[in-house]
Amino acid sequence: MRQNASDIPKVSHAEAGKLSRTEFERVLALLASLEGDDWRQQTYCTEWTVREMVAHLAGSMAGSTSLAEFVRQNVTHPYAREAANSVDGTNRLQIEERASKTTAELITEFHQHGPVAIKNRQKLPWLVRQIPIPAAKNFGYLMDIIYPRDEWMHRYDICAATGKKMVIMPEHDGRLIDLVLLDIANKLRKQLLMRNITLQFTGPLTGTYQFGRKATPDCTLEIDVFDFNLRASERISVEEAMRRTAVSGDKASAHWFLSNATVLY
Repeated sequence: MRQNASDIPKVSHAEAGKLSRTEFERVLALLASLEGDDWRQQTYCTEWTVREMVAHLAGSMAGSTSLAEFVRQNVTHPYAREAANSVDGTNRLQIEERASKTTAELITEFHQHGPVAIKNRQKLPWLVRQIPIPAAKNFGYLMDIIYPRDEWMHRYDICAATGKKMVIMPEHDGRLIDLVLLDIANKLRKQLLMRNITLQFTGPLTGTYQFGRKATPDCTLEIDVFDFNLRASERISVEEAMRRTAVSGDKASAHWFLSNATVLY
């Protein structure tokens, strides 16, 4: 059945908490399975090995354990001015501060801080959640959408780098991906008024989604669900995504869509 991406239901705050808790448990189980050379493997985030990615994940959880730590990591850190992107400065801080930790210590930090971080994100007052921030729409969007999405994508990064099998369940992973598609539909709403881009997922999660309200498709893109997220997160180029996609119809429309179907992870 085809679904229009614009009609995907928004996430509620309560549902976001459930998604966050489930994703935390999935990531933790994956980290516990890593051994030996796994930690040294290069990831799709080309400047990071698996170890550095886990350091970022541990740091991100620590960043939500208190307001003071969130501000220190995201606002007052020493790279705030020199980093072209504020998120890059935060990531650099998280990784550098954990350079001397053992892999076991990184897992322990992630494990210990995760439940506290998720609880704190869930109990933020409504007014605080509406405060706009540079890296995202507002605090609520960062907490409910970006944090679990970031962890999900890094879980795939680690699985792809190490050859581990990624645990996929439609009610969890499918919902997180649906929220990516909703963000893309909202981002491109005006440009899609006179278009119909049809997206067909293959791989462990399948589905057909329409972008735009035009009756007939300008093009249909058949792509592996992970490859699509690699492009949407800008881990792979448009050209690489096109090579991984079977396109029927207007290839220029497909190229336009893959060029612009990017959102924050």
